[in-house]
Amino acid sequence: MSEQETRDRGQMDADESGEVEAVEPDQQEGNGGEEGEVASPEDELEAARAEAAANYDRYLRSVAELDNYRKRTVRMRTEAREDTLRDLLLQVAPVLDNLHRALGQQTQDADSLKQGVELICGQFNEVLKGYGLAEIEAVGQSFDPNLHEALAEVPSAEHEPGTVMEEMEKGYKLNDKVVRPSRVVVSKAIEEK
Repeated sequence: MSEQETRDRGQMDADESGEVEAVEPDQQEGNGGEEGEVASPEDELEAARAEAAANYDRYLRSVAELDNYRKRTVRMRTEAREDTLRDLLLQVAPVLDNLHRALGQQTQDADSLKQGVELICGQFNEVLKGYGLAEIEAVGQSFDPNLHEALAEVPSAEHEPGTVMEEMEKGYKLNDKVVRPSRVVVSKAIEEK
């Protein structure tokens, strides 16, 4: 080979290697998916739009799911409340029937009427106890503002100051939570003159 041919061949090799280098950047911009390749801005925009649409769809589904959960919870609470009320009324109905029977009795004997009312009252208390309602003990107890409501303070030598002397209205707790405090009269120390 002549020197000219050797130079031409070297130039061709250089041109070929230059072409290879020029081709590689073009291949990187393509969307072939090979490692190290860069996507075109249009492809990136389309991918971002698809991801945004998927996120928005997930958001809408989550909002709908939360709304359905809220509605289901409200419906379940309402049904539970109605079921509890229905059960209570079914157990109170016989007590009410007994009251009507007692009122329908023609008797001159006040003691038998009193005994009948006491039995009905006991029956009613048992129904309420079955639902967790309990009377708050008051008379003779130390005054507790969490359980009692003082209507009056009366000086007393028989009771320690701050002791419940009389209960005007019964108080009730439902499962250890006060529903209604006892309305009471509380003793206080006698003032010396």
